[in-house]
Amino acid sequence: MKATLSVQLGVFEVDLLAGELRDGDRVHRLQEQPFQILSMLIARGGQVVTRNDIRQKLWPNDTVVEFDHSINSAIKKLRQALGDSADNPQYIETIARRGYRLLAAVGHSPGANLDRRLSDGSPVGKSSLRASPRVNNFFMRSGLGGEQASEAPTVRQSDSEGLIGRKVSHYRVLKALGSGGMGRLYKAEDLKLGRHVALKFLPEDLAWEPIALRRFEREARTASSLDHPNICTIYEVEEYEEQPFIVMQLLHGETLRERLAVTAARNEPLALAEMLDIAIQICDGLQAAHEKGIVHRDIKPANIFLTTSGQVKLLDFGLAKLVTSANEMRSDHWLLESGSSSGSKPTIVGLFAADANISAQGTSVGTAAYMSPEQVRGKNLDARSDVFSFGLVLYEMATGQRAFTGDSSGSVKTAILDDAPTPVHQLNPVIPRSLEHVINGALEKDREKRYQNIADVRSGLEHLRSRTEPERSFAPVMGRLWWRVCW
Repeated sequence: MKATLSVQLGVFEVDLLAGELRDGDRVHRLQEQPFQILSMLIARGGQVVTRNDIRQKLWPNDTVVEFDHSINSAIKKLRQALGDSADNPQYIETIARRGYRLLAAVGHSPGANLDRRLSDGSPVGKSSLRASPRVNNFFMRSGLGGEQASEAPTVRQSDSEGLIGRKVSHYRVLKALGSGGMGRLYKAEDLKLGRHVALKFLPEDLAWEPIALRRFEREARTASSLDHPNICTIYEVEEYEEQPFIVMQLLHGETLRERLAVTAARNEPLALAEMLDIAIQICDGLQAAHEKGIVHRDIKPANIFLTTSGQVKLLDFGLAKLVTSANEMRSDHWLLESGSSSGSKPTIVGLFAADANISAQGTSVGTAAYMSPEQVRGKNLDARSDVFSFGLVLYEMATGQRAFTGDSSGSVKTAILDDAPTPVHQLNPVIPRSLEHVINGALEKDREKRYQNIADVRSGLEHLRSRTEPERSFAPVMGRLWWRVCW
């Protein structure tokens, strides 16, 4: 018999493995974000799920997305599936300025054949649902337990298992690697070339939203034009069952964010030699992009990958735009042909250059803690914005702390505009003053006073490394060999 984990919610049976609502013979499969929200509501057992809880669960790792609009859209889709009303709710109540609460009782589902009863034989009801170790373990494994859930990205079981072992184009999907606000990632085997690659799919609820499509396609087009050892390689863009996906280099290692989390737990900032090596490689990747007129616009530790071989890779050019000097060019975008009145999906009919912004004029795009002042203000960006963001990353590597913090993204943005960060030497006295000088030069709020290009930042870092890595020599039989040793 097919395994299920189901609960009764009003007149609905909710299958928490398949992500389905059943009302008699009617089956409604929920999209990913409404499903995640409903699972959080069920797991909380009538307690409030805040909008911030939802944001952290659906968009981990500082993913850039319009949170308010996306949450509202997901709640609207969930209410439509439940036949519920915001004005007269029977299932989901809106708690003004806070979040949402489940009104309907959660009880044992007669259709369930897994975890339908506790070990003592009692039914899984509203209270026992939260008390059952087996059920709670399911929520924890699935990342659906609200504030107790792991921060690691998750993939719904039905989504990940649906592609595992399947042939997608000339790739065989091997396993799910994770998911975030802008994609689902899988490890796959290239059947033609016999190599392992990563496949990045759009989330199903974004796959036919024009803005998401344009951003996804733009990431592929931008990154594929950059052939550099410090930028993650994009091999091609394919489509599977009307779902676009990017084929990219499969990397082994960890993000800089993960590395910094480990050093923070030990209360030990990165060693100077390691910091300089990482920083100079980031500069090399950014310089390659800037020389092609490409600004990343979202430089942050989560988008910097440290491979096991020691090579640093820049990830996620999904926010990048082509620019000419300080003036942004309009981005190419997909021309979408509206579906028929029957509700069919739109069809991609062409790619063309158009006078259209992907982000609304005057809105800031990026991750709040790593934005430049001009990014916070929603102004046109150039390479100097990446210099500022890189300065923030360099500050965090040197001190173990973010330069600007706050209780909300709004307060962080205000700090970026108005406040001076704590001097580096106060937080880490062993950092050379010359490195602090480089960091301060990158963090000038006035971009006219800031380092004008990433090459100048690299020059300062390289000069410091040359002073901290003295040459040593020895005389082998065939002559003298010089080399540098980091210390």
